Amino acid sequence: MNATPATTRADLGGRRADLDWIRVAAFALLILFHVGLVYGPNDWHIRSTHIFNAMPEALLLTGPWRLTVLFLVSGAAMRFISVGKGPGELARARLVRLGPPLAFGVLALVPVQSWIEAMDKGSWTGSLPQWLGREFGLSGLANGVPVNHLWFLVYVAAYSIAAVYLLADQSRLARWEAALRDALPGWRILAVPFAYLAAIRVLVFPLFGITNQIHWDFYNHALSFGAFLFGYLLVGQASVWTDLERFRRPALTIAVLSLPVVMLQSAHPGGAAFLGVPRALVFALYQWAAIAAVLGYASRRLRGASGPVLTYLNQAVLPCYLAHQTILVLAVWLLKPAHLPAPAEALLLVVVTFAGSLVIYEAVRRLPGVRTLWGLKAPRGVRPGPFHPRPWLAFGVAAPVAAFTCVALAMASYPGFNHATQYLSELGGATAATPGFFNAGVLAAGLMAALAGAGFGLSMVSLTGARITGGLTATAFALAGAGLVTSALFPWPDPRHMAINLGLGIQIAPLLLLWGLRGRADLAGLRLFLAVTFVVMAALTVITKHLVFPGLVNDANVGWWERAYATILVGWVAVAAIALERRLKIEDSAPVAA
Repeated sequence: MNATPATTRADLGGRRADLDWIRVAAFALLILFHVGLVYGPNDWHIRSTHIFNAMPEALLLTGPWRLTVLFLVSGAAMRFISVGKGPGELARARLVRLGPPLAFGVLALVPVQSWIEAMDKGSWTGSLPQWLGREFGLSGLANGVPVNHLWFLVYVAAYSIAAVYLLADQSRLARWEAALRDALPGWRILAVPFAYLAAIRVLVFPLFGITNQIHWDFYNHALSFGAFLFGYLLVGQASVWTDLERFRRPALTIAVLSLPVVMLQSAHPGGAAFLGVPRALVFALYQWAAIAAVLGYASRRLRGASGPVLTYLNQAVLPCYLAHQTILVLAVWLLKPAHLPAPAEALLLVVVTFAGSLVIYEAVRRLPGVRTLWGLKAPRGVRPGPFHPRPWLAFGVAAPVAAFTCVALAMASYPGFNHATQYLSELGGATAATPGFFNAGVLAAGLMAALAGAGFGLSMVSLTGARITGGLTATAFALAGAGLVTSALFPWPDPRHMAINLGLGIQIAPLLLLWGLRGRADLAGLRLFLAVTFVVMAALTVITKHLVFPGLVNDANVGWWERAYATILVGWVAVAAIALERRLKIEDSAPVAA
C-alpha cells in the first residue's frame, strides 16, 4: 500500500531551531497581545480602567499572522514527531501530550478567569467554590464549558488527529508534498498562499467570522487547518525554504507597506466599501507577507541557532501558555483598584504575566506528579531515590507559588481590602468573604515548607556531608511549616493563630545554609544571596518591631511593610531550592571516577 519509503528525520533536515525560535517568539507576542486587549474598547474577559480606542488598530501589528504562523509551526512539529510512528501510535502520542493539559486547564485554570470576569462585570457576587458549583453543575454543563484561551489546544488536537489519518498513507503524503513544491517555485511562494488567504477572507469570513468554537468556525478552520497542513508538508521541502529565504526582503517590504493600509481600513468607516473586498485583499496581503518574512528571515538567520536558552524557552512555552491568561486576568483584577497610570500598569502587567508564568514553569517542571498536566514530558534518565534531595527541593519552589497564588485569590475575593492598613491574616479571618483561599494556601505552603526542609537538609548532606547543620536546617523548616499549618487551622482572631510566629524561625535557615555550604566554592553566588537575604530579613525585623526608627512603621503603612517582609521570607526559599537543585543535577550527571 505504501509504495513510497517512509521519510526519516535525516530526510527532513533534522530538528529546526528556526521553527523553535518562531514558536517561542509567537507565544511571547501572544502575551503582549492579550495585555493589549485589556486596554481595548472591545469586550474581553477583563479590562483596565484605561481604554484606548486605537488599540484594535495597534493589535493588527501581529493579529493577522501570529496565530496562523503558530498553527504552521505546530504542523511542522507534528511532521517531525510522525517519523517512525504508525497512525495509531501517532494519534495516541498527540492525545497523551495534549489531553491532560487541556483537561487540567479547563477544570482548574479557566474557571478562575471566568469567575473574575463575572465578578468584574457584575453578573456574579459569590465565591469561587460557588462559581465552580454553578459552572460544573447540570445547568452550567448544559450551556457548555468555557475553554477561553485553550481553544488553541482544542484545535491543535483536532487538527493533529485529522492530519494523522489524512496523511497516513506515505504515497499520498509524497504526492501532496510534490504538489506543494511544484506550486510554489520562485515568486509563486508569495503569490499562491496570498491567493488562498485572500479567497477565504473574501468568500468565507463574511459568512462565519471567527468564533473559536470548533463546531462552527469554518473560516478559522480554512485558515488554521490550512496553515497546519502547510507546515506539515513544508518541513522537508528544501527548494521552498530556499525561495522563502530568497524572497524574504520583498515579503518584509510588502508587509511594512501594507500594514498602515490595513490599520487605516480597519479604523475608517470607508474600509467596508465594495462589500469589504479591498479590505480583505489587503489584510490577506499583509498576513502572508508577514508570515513569509518571518519564515524566510528565521530560516536564514536562526536555522542552526540552537543552545541551552532555546531549549529552556521551548520547554517553557506550553506551561507558560497554560498559565499566562489566568495570571493576567488575576493581575488586572488586583491592580484595577490602585488606579495606576496606564504606562506603569501596562508594564507591571507584562512583567507579572511573564514572570509569573516562568515561576509556575520552574515549579511544575520539578514535580514529576504534575508535569504531564502542564504539557511537560516525563523526565529522562534514572529517577532519584526517595532520599535524594532533588525531589524534596521541588517543594521549596512549589510552596511560595502556592502561597502567592492563594493570597492573590484571597485578595481578589475581598472587596475593599486595604493593602496599607490591613494584615494578610485578615484574608483568612472572619471579615473575609472567602477565607478558604488564604487558609488553604497557608496550609499547603506549610506542608510543602516542611517537605522542602528535608530537601535542604539532604542537599547539605549530599554536597558537604554536614549532617548536623543539615538536620538543624530541616528542623527550622519543619517548625516553620508547623506554625503555618496551625495558623491555617485556627484562623485569625483565634489566639492559636499566633502559632504563625513559628514560621518566622525560618529566618535562621539562610544562616544554617551559609554555614553548611561554606566549603563549596561553586556555590559562592548562592551563599552571597543567602547572606543578603538574612541581612534584609534581620533589618526588616528590627524595623517592624520598632527597635529603631519607631515612627517609620505605623497604622497607615503597616500592611506594605508586612507584605515586603512576607515576600522575602517566603520567596528566598524558591531561589535557594532552584540553585541547589541545579547544582545537584550537575553532580548527578557527572561521570563517576573509576
